[in-house]
Amino acid sequence: MPFCVEEIRDRAQRLRSDVVRAHYRLRSGREERSSLAELYREHRLLLNPGVLPAIQRELSEAYGDERGRLKALFSWVAGQQIEAALAPLEDELRSWETGATVTLAEREIPLRRVPDWIMRADDRGERLAWERARHRRIEEAAALRLDVEHREREAVARLGLGDYIEARERLAGLDFRHTGRAASAILQSTESLYRKAFAEEAGRRIDTGAGPASRSDALWLMGMRWLGRPFEVQPLYPQVRRTLESMGLSLPRDGSVTTDFDRRPLKDERSFTAAIRIPGDVVLVVCPLGGWVDARALLHELGHTLHHAFSSPAFAWEGRALGDDSVGECFALLFEELTLDLSWIESVTGLSGDRLEEYGSLAGFLRLYRLRREAARLLWELELASSDRPGKLADRYAAILSDATGFAHQPVTYLTDHLRGFRSARRLRGWMLSAIMLDRLQKRFGGEWFRNPAAGQFVLEVLSAGQREDAAQLATQLDANDLTADPLLARVERWR
Repeated sequence: MPFCVEEIRDRAQRLRSDVVRAHYRLRSGREERSSLAELYREHRLLLNPGVLPAIQRELSEAYGDERGRLKALFSWVAGQQIEAALAPLEDELRSWETGATVTLAEREIPLRRVPDWIMRADDRGERLAWERARHRRIEEAAALRLDVEHREREAVARLGLGDYIEARERLAGLDFRHTGRAASAILQSTESLYRKAFAEEAGRRIDTGAGPASRSDALWLMGMRWLGRPFEVQPLYPQVRRTLESMGLSLPRDGSVTTDFDRRPLKDERSFTAAIRIPGDVVLVVCPLGGWVDARALLHELGHTLHHAFSSPAFAWEGRALGDDSVGECFALLFEELTLDLSWIESVTGLSGDRLEEYGSLAGFLRLYRLRREAARLLWELELASSDRPGKLADRYAAILSDATGFAHQPVTYLTDHLRGFRSARRLRGWMLSAIMLDRLQKRFGGEWFRNPAAGQFVLEVLSAGQREDAAQLATQLDANDLTADPLLARVERWR
């Protein structure tokens, strides 16, 4: 049957909204079972083998904005064909995750709530015990996760776009290996600074008598619970809104942006933004853990929310909802940077004096930890993608991530930490673009750009373009020669 591109576009918009809504309901803990396979069956027209060739035929004759729209549409539909092939396994895995529990010392809790207990455990032996119990439970699904990895490779190969990395690069329109070289440069350039900061922040707070520092220790540090309760989401959110209002970036009050800060037993511990319709239906989701990590997550997801809420409806759907996710990550990291501005932190939390200085030193270290972890994860994912035996690389994952961060990563988590489709590369590009954006804001509007309505207007203009431009194009518009790690590395020095 012949396919009309306008019908494909219409079906794609509906599928995207349905997928995002389904992910939101599952990850927010509102539903217990995943039903992605059923959803893709409802949208099976987009899975027809003739759909991609139909887009390609139109693409061969298109130019200008229409060509960009078709390229984005082709890449997204191809990606959804991959996801549809994985949906039955993903449903099984996600349903297992929501139903799985962990038992320790006669206490049984949902698997998703283990990070809560780890972050609250000031006794290191207790948090290590919770971590080991979590790993034992995760290992039960290791074969299923590996099956997903193999099925994904088969689905990518069926597209006929080259080997795995080449196909993923063509779909994203990005050079992941080039970003991998930037990741290596970041790790090398920050090595000395990080080791010194690790000794000062983690070394003096963590008693390693029971073994080397672990990821559970990193989560405990991110709680900063010894500083009291100034970072809880509910009292902090109104303060954050006032900051936005002073910039002229007030969130819409027409119901198009909603928040989900409730605690639920099955809610994913990782905060996220569900952009069901851009603009028009955006949900900012934070799972409160009760520490500084909540403030960081709130500001990060707020950046995503602003990006989606202020994308101009005048632009084509593809430019608002598809494209290079690095741009959205840039805004998330831009607002997350407020966690390092001590004058702002003092004004919204009341921390002052030695406690504020202690906070600033630790927050800078944790931001560097997250950057190095993202860089190392990309290098790991490039190795994983290049191997024809992914099941044999668990130890390699643990070695790469542990060496980069100083916190021991366990082999059993090698696939739970895997972001399909090189999302780690997009995140790292977002880090680089956010440094360029922040430099531009500070040079034009001063160090307290976040209090300046003119800076808000500038940010709004960039937000309104959605993702019509990729991160490299936007970097040049911000007067950078290229999207490189150099501005980011220059800013790292100020974190300490």
